[in-house]
Amino acid sequence: MKAGIRGRGAKSPKDAAVARASCATAADSPSVLAGVGPVRAAALLKLGISTLRDLVLFAPRQVEPFPAAQAIASLGGAAASAAVRVGGRVAKRSFSRFGRRSLLRVTLDDGTGRIDILFFNQAWLRERFQVGEAIEVLGRAVDAGARALTCSKLGTLADPLPAAGELVAEYPSVDGLSQAFLGDLCRRAALAVGGSLDDPLPAAWLEQQGLPTLADCARGLHSPRDPDEFRHAARRAALERALTLQSRIQSRRASNALRRAASIRCSDAEERALLARFPFVFTAGQLRVAAELRDDLARRVPMRRLLQGDVGSGKTALGVYACLLCAASGFQAAFMAPTELLAEQHYLGLRELCAAAGLATELLTGSLGASERREAQARIAEGRADIIFGTHALFSESVSFKRLGLAVIDEQHRFGVEQRQRLAGKGLDVHLLLMTATPIPRTLALTVYGDLDLSVLREKPPGRGPLDTRWVRKEHKSEAVARMAAALEAGERLYWVVPRIGEAWDDELEGDSASELSAEKRFARVSRSSLGKFGVELVHGRLSAPERAARLERFRRGEVRVLVATTVIEVGVDVPEATVMVIEGADRLGLAQLHQLRGRVGRSPRASTCFLYGSPKAAERLLRLEQESDGFKIAEADLLLRGMGELCGLRQAGASDLAADPWPSAEVPLGLARALLTLNPSLCAQYLGAPASFDA
Repeated sequence: MKAGIRGRGAKSPKDAAVARASCATAADSPSVLAGVGPVRAAALLKLGISTLRDLVLFAPRQVEPFPAAQAIASLGGAAASAAVRVGGRVAKRSFSRFGRRSLLRVTLDDGTGRIDILFFNQAWLRERFQVGEAIEVLGRAVDAGARALTCSKLGTLADPLPAAGELVAEYPSVDGLSQAFLGDLCRRAALAVGGSLDDPLPAAWLEQQGLPTLADCARGLHSPRDPDEFRHAARRAALERALTLQSRIQSRRASNALRRAASIRCSDAEERALLARFPFVFTAGQLRVAAELRDDLARRVPMRRLLQGDVGSGKTALGVYACLLCAASGFQAAFMAPTELLAEQHYLGLRELCAAAGLATELLTGSLGASERREAQARIAEGRADIIFGTHALFSESVSFKRLGLAVIDEQHRFGVEQRQRLAGKGLDVHLLLMTATPIPRTLALTVYGDLDLSVLREKPPGRGPLDTRWVRKEHKSEAVARMAAALEAGERLYWVVPRIGEAWDDELEGDSASELSAEKRFARVSRSSLGKFGVELVHGRLSAPERAARLERFRRGEVRVLVATTVIEVGVDVPEATVMVIEGADRLGLAQLHQLRGRVGRSPRASTCFLYGSPKAAERLLRLEQESDGFKIAEADLLLRGMGELCGLRQAGASDLAADPWPSAEVPLGLARALLTLNPSLCAQYLGAPASFDA
């Protein structure tokens, strides 16, 4: 038979897909639907979608009536946040390039006036529009020297925009999946299996809570009759994901309770001697957490504790305290950090303290040479290393421990559940201490990390001077530079942080913020400026570990007093003499990261200053940092401004997948799910069958 010719009775691939979908079940793969091949199936997995049930319960971000068209003359000063729909004919078009960037400007005329439609970095559209062609555009107003809209949706005679008032859902887009295709896929899945979804929750309880059944939820998510029906369906979908998350958390806690870990005990006298080895006195908060750690380690149930602490509160000392307790009992302790820089700082700063206790330390990172790595691995495997500092290299297959009793994971939010488990799996029922300087509200932490015990460290060590944060407007730049120069003249140090290593995002602009410069260009400029006489060094993630350490050491010793760096210094760099920090491109960073960065200064009794260079577009964030220094309050504000991301997915920011109006935050469905499972433990088994598409 010739290629492309089907025999009598043969079905086309589309016919076969339709046949498969007609007899599909909720547990089937999305590949039973037409148009879903291996590439799209992989893209769906990135969204946590592996079954038709997942597709049916995948909620759009929002559903809104599509706006009616407006006359261009009536737009006036349209707000930048407002979606505007206009139609007309193409009057002219122009295309220009700026380095690797491009701008296509299409002028639209509707008879009442003209407006420019802007397409950024879409060079392939340059020949798309013809003068005289009728088009419609949905976009948002921008300040581009004249009235202009950025285009978010384009309509033509052949493919028009939705009718005014028609409900339109906004789905996320990922590589390999357009919003339109994902929406169509969800609707087809809802038609195929939505009406037959088994509902684990009692109908009476759902009615009491004002929640739809799963069958009604399927229709309300993807084909709602009105916005209220969608909101109720979105609440139910959020609750389903919360129940899946809470079931797995409860299962992990129950499983952990059955394990038997090493009992690491310490007498009062031994603990006093251990604490005396530290070059400072523990705060009351540190002593409280130390007591919790000591009690946990003494039990046979493996410790699973999360230590939340603000920047500079002394979490590292508590992690080392736990390591010393463990090693003094004859067990090995692993201290894992997310970056080589942080692992190196921990190792270099703590090895003398450990040596004074008669304990051998080791550093294991990916940048070690082959022979160094083999020697380090041999010392770890033979038990000649008591406390091992390192990065992801610690849980590689080639690394084995002789008697691992404790794993401490710093900045735990940068590691996934699987990575943490791989490190803990290097020993038998290993104790686990997770630490983070990115605090979240306590009620949410208790709900999201329900399989962990929680310690909160708010107090900072005494002897810290005041830290003043200032958003630098254009007219105040000279004052900021004068403050920098005065600090350097007094022998103090200056961090100058730039988000990018190499080539700039745009042409070098020195507008309201000098945020467009790269670290390399900023290093060159500072070296040529009046600050250059104090010595300038450059540090970023592309440097080799030895070179990076050598440059940091020159800065620490005061051989150079200005350190230009990327955000690689966000954690782990402790130079008490550093009293000034400049953060360029502050508008590009979240509140929590900005707070982390400024925590590198204010570590001595001297007064310190953090200067924020950022666009007025981020005024709300930058002003909040000026006014607030409490990391827990800043974290709550960051959640409100940027969203908390997907607790059941992979996004680390943006709208939560568990929060849907009228639930103002993810705490509501999570708390409701937790209460439901407490009252009905049998529900847990039903929800454990759902895919593990979250990372708690």
